[in-house]
Amino acid sequence: MQPSIVGSSSFGILWTNTYNPKERWYAKPLVYTPPGQKQLVFTASSQNWIRTVDAVTGAPINARQVQPPFLQSDLGCSDMPDTIGIVGTPVIDPSTSTAYFFAKGYQNKGSSGGVAKGIYNFYAVNVLDLTDRPGFPVLIDGNNADNDPTRYFIGGTVLQRPSLTKIGDTVYGTFGGHCDLFNYTGMIAGVSTTPGVGVSSMFAMEAAPGGPPATSDIMVQKGGKAGIWMSGMAPATDGGRLFVVTGNGQGHENKDTPASGRSPLSTLDEVVANFAVSNGKLALQDYFEPYEYIGMDAGDRDLGSGGVTLLDPSVFKGANGVARIGVTIGKNGKAYIMNADNLGGFKLGPGATDNILQTIISPNAVFGGAGSYPLEGGYIYFTPVGSPTLVYKLGLDQNGSPLFSKVGQSADNSAGRVGVGVPTVTTYKGQPGTGIVWVTDVEAGLKAYKAVPDASGTLTKINIPGTGGLNKFQRPAFGDGRLYVTGVQRVICMGSPVSIPLNCTGPVDFGDVTIGTTKTVQVECQALIPITKINGLTIGDKTFQASNASLPQSALKTGDKFTFPVVWNLTEASIKDTPGESFGSVNPGVKTSTLVISTTNGVAQYSNSLPLTLQGNEVSSNPFLTVSPPEVDFGGIVVGSPGAATGLDSSFIISNVGSSPLKITGYGWSSTDFDDDDPAGGDGYVSSYTNVTQSKDGSVIGEGFTSSDLPAVGSVIAPGKSLTVPIRFKADKVGNYQSVFNIWTNGGNKYVLLTGSATTAPIAKLAVETSEGGWDPSDLMDFGTVKAGTTVTRRLRICNEGGSPLLITKSKPPLEPELRAENPNSDLHEGQSIPAGECAYAPIDIAAAPTTPNVAPHDVFGTWILNTDDLGFGVHEVQIKGTIVSRQLGPTYSNGTAKFTYLGCYSDVAPRLLQKQYDLNTANENGSRLQCRALWQLFLVLHHFAKLDISISNLNVCFNEYRNFKDLDVSDLDISDLYVPNLDILNLNVLNLNVLNLDILNLNILNILNLKILNLDTLNLNIFNILNLKILNLDVLNLDVPNLDILDFDIFNVFDINIFDLNIFDFEIFDLDVLDLDFQYEQQPIKHLFKD
Repeated sequence: MQPSIVGSSSFGILWTNTYNPKERWYAKPLVYTPPGQKQLVFTASSQNWIRTVDAVTGAPINARQVQPPFLQSDLGCSDMPDTIGIVGTPVIDPSTSTAYFFAKGYQNKGSSGGVAKGIYNFYAVNVLDLTDRPGFPVLIDGNNADNDPTRYFIGGTVLQRPSLTKIGDTVYGTFGGHCDLFNYTGMIAGVSTTPGVGVSSMFAMEAAPGGPPATSDIMVQKGGKAGIWMSGMAPATDGGRLFVVTGNGQGHENKDTPASGRSPLSTLDEVVANFAVSNGKLALQDYFEPYEYIGMDAGDRDLGSGGVTLLDPSVFKGANGVARIGVTIGKNGKAYIMNADNLGGFKLGPGATDNILQTIISPNAVFGGAGSYPLEGGYIYFTPVGSPTLVYKLGLDQNGSPLFSKVGQSADNSAGRVGVGVPTVTTYKGQPGTGIVWVTDVEAGLKAYKAVPDASGTLTKINIPGTGGLNKFQRPAFGDGRLYVTGVQRVICMGSPVSIPLNCTGPVDFGDVTIGTTKTVQVECQALIPITKINGLTIGDKTFQASNASLPQSALKTGDKFTFPVVWNLTEASIKDTPGESFGSVNPGVKTSTLVISTTNGVAQYSNSLPLTLQGNEVSSNPFLTVSPPEVDFGGIVVGSPGAATGLDSSFIISNVGSSPLKITGYGWSSTDFDDDDPAGGDGYVSSYTNVTQSKDGSVIGEGFTSSDLPAVGSVIAPGKSLTVPIRFKADKVGNYQSVFNIWTNGGNKYVLLTGSATTAPIAKLAVETSEGGWDPSDLMDFGTVKAGTTVTRRLRICNEGGSPLLITKSKPPLEPELRAENPNSDLHEGQSIPAGECAYAPIDIAAAPTTPNVAPHDVFGTWILNTDDLGFGVHEVQIKGTIVSRQLGPTYSNGTAKFTYLGCYSDVAPRLLQKQYDLNTANENGSRLQCRALWQLFLVLHHFAKLDISISNLNVCFNEYRNFKDLDVSDLDISDLYVPNLDILNLNVLNLNVLNLDILNLNILNILNLKILNLDTLNLNIFNILNLKILNLDVLNLDVPNLDILDFDIFNVFDINIFDLNIFDFEIFDLDVLDLDFQYEQQPIKHLFKD
């Protein structure tokens, strides 16, 4: 997308498609170009309709309703009105032109039935004709969670809100609740794209042992919750990992105890979770949980209202092991900047706070998450509710650690309610200076800004035609210079060139309008082409009003003019929390909406709609209270430390955004949780409060929280003014602290959530592992002697015997060629936090290089320098040493060292000394000839001697002619890796033949007592007269076995089999891929033919 074109008059709405009444698109449009065909747009709606249209013209290609949708009326939650069908954005696999998605409906494709009969199906459809792929759809209901089989999927109680993510052959969908109603558990469902496989993984966010016990009553709220909804964002992935964010939960397994993110956790509520993906299955491998997560639950400050943004690792990185950064931001107004490779666990930061890279406090809740721009230094963006879009730029501190700083914001605010989409950034062919930030707004529609703020810190707005209010949590989809967004009953395409039929005055600015009054503005228009008919107009915000009757009722000629009135009617408007919705307060301020005039044109190639922007400043004639930020997080303090004596300082702001004086009528605080059933329809309330009292530190506004300058009850704040209230957190007892501090005024009441924690100091104890496996509290690690060609590992340990997380402030591991830390960037690294009562380990290896025999011993040395934030620990320099010795052959001295040194091998054909080498291979003349000679001698032994124990390891026969043997009688023959082009054995009488890997072109064997083969790879295998044949992996083009008298016959992976005279007790075959399989003269019944 080129900024100069986007900002020009040639950029506009190319087409708008309108579909069924009350149809909405929460799933985002997908732009797809099938191989060799023209580009199309794929859409999926809340009514379970899927459609494809021509991306350029919007002309329909195909349409289909996959099943009747679920009805919102069955829920009692109005987040999504009317119908709930396909909500999560599908994913298209371009290699197969297949679209995958989840659709909610009822059993047996019914049109109603209540929550109990609600289900989810997973569809795979051909994008070209919208038909189902074979083996689909797949029913998700009834599948049990892999991590807790007592929990199973019930489609009626959950919502599949986030976009889908495909990793390999599995598509992952995540599920949350409907307004936290019903007995639900947040789930991740993985469905295989292979027909017939179905659900390959199901992982519950609340599970045993920490989660509440499963109950069969779907109407009670006892499922544990911890839903995944992320305002529609997809689970993030970088290939082998899946990142999700969860919301409120009931388990709280961690309680107040710090925990490593690598340790198991069965209650994944209010967490950022990192799952390892293997063969479609999920396994929790790391997580981050805010230290105040219980307080967040209490204040309904979901972490999971936004997803994870994995930033470009080529730009967004830093020192100290920060190779990839993840960002999430939620309803608590905090943006958490995390190391994606070490998310942070729980309470592992200083003072038992968050062990993450950075916390950014936003002025309000954020839904959806952060966008990013990796050019021109690197930027991230997010849009709090009712606030500007904020911009932060990447920087590095003195230690090279990443640190984001606020550098700008948009001049306008977002809608004062939930629904603003994730900021999305485009460029023109990846060129710096061409970045555009796109933001979708439920009221103002699509907005665009230059990606880099100007010198004043303002995001420069790019004027584009108004789209009207868009659906919640949208982001544009882009393709070939065009973009696509959705509104209620509308799919919109914007691009260039475009020609409009009318020229109307705009934007339509109403200025200041007081709530309870109206204002009218006349709009003047002129026809630019012959217009057959003015069809009518629509307006997004119902407080802006205009009548179709005021429009011309007859055709217009080029140049004809007309005017019509638009009224901003605020006589019925009220500013309050809306019952049954998941969003917060709507505040006075600048409001925008879009008026769209629809036309039937007398000339082709012109747009049939003209959008006009309506804007004005909504003013309250009464006082109106706002408090920011909604949460003040003090972090943690260490009891007994110098900092604990003075406490931690912060502040919050009380503002009057109304037009009349605001009077403070009272204060109160409570440390209890919110009650979800707010009788006023708000976001929760506390049934009882404690009055503010006075102490030597000022006004007590919670346990551990005071204010030295709290405005007195009765204080008045003038219109448009604010007061900053200083607050302090002090605590002399270990624990978590929180206070819901409420302010009552004649302009409404608001609260601010205060949180903090107090712990004891960390105590570091260092020890080295001994050769016996014990621990020695010293700074010396002595490996003793280590044989050449082997690796010996010992561990270094630091334990935290204190009461708060221990921080490693310095770590310089050894990195010598033969003595080094196994994981220098992750084990005992600088910045690592060790929870109280836990230990951290670092394995150290002496990896002695292979040497020729009779080499003199040599010593290796290394040092690991360590320090922590335990002031009594100090710098430790752990000395590490060992002695590497080689094999000593031939005559030796009394000390065990050889008298003669090894020189190497001589060539048979040239009088020269070949390069010394201990492990021979076929890449050189000397190695191949020696191996051939050695193997020939081995088989001579087999031919002439009986009852031997033979072991063959890593030998390749270089001769192409057949090697023939007769009457071999061997007790035990073990073959590790043997490659022989052709091998004929007339009679091989072996008590036990164990083969690890046997790779032979043609193998003929007669008379074997016991044949056990792990891996057999041969072109033709002929076997006669075998008593016991056990083969783990048999990869053969043709397998001929005339006479088998077998007690146990186990075969894996066979291509062709011809078997005669088959007498078998147990016959088990795994993965049998057979072109022709003939059984003749079967004399005994087969007890077990196929296991799989």
